[in-house]
Amino acid sequence: MASIPQASKPAAALTPSSTPATEVASAQPESATPRDLSATISSTTSNAASGSASASAEVRAARQSAGESDSSSSSSSSSFSSAGSAPASSVSPPVATDPVSTQIRQRIAAMRNSNKVMWSVVIMAAMLAAFGPVCTDIYLPATPAITAELNASAAQVQLSLTTCFLGLALGQLFIGPISDAYGRKKPLYISLAVFALASIACAFATNVHQLIVMRFLQGFSGAGGVVLARTLACDIYSGQRLTQFTALLMTINSLAPILGPIVGSAIVAFFDWPMLFVFLCLWGVFLILTSSKFFPETLPPDARSSTLGSTMGNMFHELKNKRFLLLSLGLGVTMGGFAGYLASSPFIFQVIFGLSPVGYAMIFGFNAIMLSVVANLTGRLAKRVAERKIVVWSLLIQIAMGFALVAVIVLGIEQVVLVAVILCVYVAIGGATQTAGFAIAIESRCGGAGAATGIFGVMSFFFGAISSPLVGLMGERSMVPLSVALIVSAALSLTLLLWGLHSKLHPNSPAAQAAASPQAALEIAAKQRH
Repeated sequence: MASIPQASKPAAALTPSSTPATEVASAQPESATPRDLSATISSTTSNAASGSASASAEVRAARQSAGESDSSSSSSSSSFSSAGSAPASSVSPPVATDPVSTQIRQRIAAMRNSNKVMWSVVIMAAMLAAFGPVCTDIYLPATPAITAELNASAAQVQLSLTTCFLGLALGQLFIGPISDAYGRKKPLYISLAVFALASIACAFATNVHQLIVMRFLQGFSGAGGVVLARTLACDIYSGQRLTQFTALLMTINSLAPILGPIVGSAIVAFFDWPMLFVFLCLWGVFLILTSSKFFPETLPPDARSSTLGSTMGNMFHELKNKRFLLLSLGLGVTMGGFAGYLASSPFIFQVIFGLSPVGYAMIFGFNAIMLSVVANLTGRLAKRVAERKIVVWSLLIQIAMGFALVAVIVLGIEQVVLVAVILCVYVAIGGATQTAGFAIAIESRCGGAGAATGIFGVMSFFFGAISSPLVGLMGERSMVPLSVALIVSAALSLTLLLWGLHSKLHPNSPAAQAAASPQAALEIAAKQRH
């Protein structure tokens, strides 16, 4: 059975945002005093300073900026409870933990400390995270039929796709913070129910304007699955184990762009286009039933924000977190290059090189498989190499592939195999960038995991929406706009990520709290030696 190798226990167990203070205290010798514990942390951190100077400096600077003393540092764990919880400023720690919160924490601890992959949870999260391609790729084969039957223009039908993307982006920005106030499961059930109803409404649309509105609602509600799947991972794991779990999600999730058009084409071949939306409605109902059993609640009641208003306020406070914002922007920009590839690849391979739709589908599917393979390898590599190094080298490779495409165009050696290899490498390396980068960005947050993953998701969809129409500016027979998009997106992403990595850690961020533990300092030093 596949497994997520267990990271050293103190790195996760001593993270205040992940474990109750009572568990942290029990991990120390009974005779240890707060002063002794503080001295132990300081001593061990300094011993690892040769390999982790930058990380420890960030933690010290963050703590000094927050005005924390040694004594407050040793007791700060009482201000946080449960993975992915909001900062202490928005959550009042309870005097006595209620039974439900205790049960949730015990379940999370069991999942975190297990060496085995809980495949039911992984597959459930992957199906929820696949709402993007499910909402779009299945729909694409039916666009000509919809255009004819609704007596609409191609631009109007295309607008229904755009509004779906817009809904997927904005929905994450709202549903993520809502889950920080009401838990993970209730918002998920509501969003899936609305998705099912919106899908039925799309099936019964009598004109294109109704379809456009309902597609927005469909995307908005489907965003709940995307953001809550990521939030689930953040609630349970941190550090390299978060990277490995994200890699598993991407490995499974990368099958959606391959299967989506196949399923859509099969449905359209035997039924009219409304049956596509009936299928999506049934898919939503299926996810409601399966998530009730396989999607665990990971945010205890006593760790939730007291009101929805305070949760939304925390989200805006997160936008002032410079490090998190820069890292999220950097990873969002990389999606600009990927979206440019998606928008231009049909024209490149079918119009410029004359491949058949089947030939193009084979290239597209192979690239998706390679993205899955690289994402999986990244999860394994994260055990030995720091995530920041993985991200930086991945972006450098993507920049090199962009310039390689420019060289192909300038030298006039436009061969289908050469171009296919260049684009395959660019797309596949994106699996490493997103897998390792997500863990870095999300652990720089200062508030709830729901709000942070919502902001992160919006960035990806926003830059993808900007890049898609730009790659067609010089017509369908030019690869110049795509090459520019590949280089600019990777170079800008690298600049933002390096800027973010050199920015100060927020003292309430999981990364700062974890780095304050002795074992975490040793792990950072070990990784930086590779």
